[in-house]
Amino acid sequence: MKSYRIPRLQNELNKLLNVTLSQRVRNPQLAWVQVSHVKLSKDLRYAKIYFTHYNNPAGTKEIRDLLYKTSGFFKKQIAGAQLMRTIPELSFHHDNTEERAAKVEALLARIKDRYDDDDGDYDPDIDLDDILEEDDYDSFFDDDEDDYDDYFEDEDDEDEDEY
Repeated sequence: MKSYRIPRLQNELNKLLNVTLSQRVRNPQLAWVQVSHVKLSKDLRYAKIYFTHYNNPAGTKEIRDLLYKTSGFFKKQIAGAQLMRTIPELSFHHDNTEERAAKVEALLARIKDRYDDDDGDYDPDIDLDDILEEDDYDSFFDDDEDDYDDYFEDEDDEDEDEY
């Protein structure tokens, strides 16, 4: 049976930390900083906070240091919300999904330019379902959530040594 407790707590912590950042933290250097994802360990003692920042002149390292300095205030907010019995140790990590997506987009644009033919056979509205067999299509886009969880379980074991 799958437990929904940890994902629910992660979602609630994400909301709480975003509200705290946007409305209660009065540091202008943390303007435009947003929590994108929270990952709790299975024993709820550690929380990885993934953040993004837009239009912020401060660098990622500087923002991470400011978030560490503010972590006591975040813990106080978590305790006040009474979401959890124990307050987790917070670690902050930059979420570089946007940068990776931009790199993939640039790579796809280069591939398209390389294979774009001028003889008129190119059709931008080609339907992949018509080209791929159903089995090929399903195996290509198979996104198993367990693989995602296994990835973070291994990472959590490594990070616990740091504390």
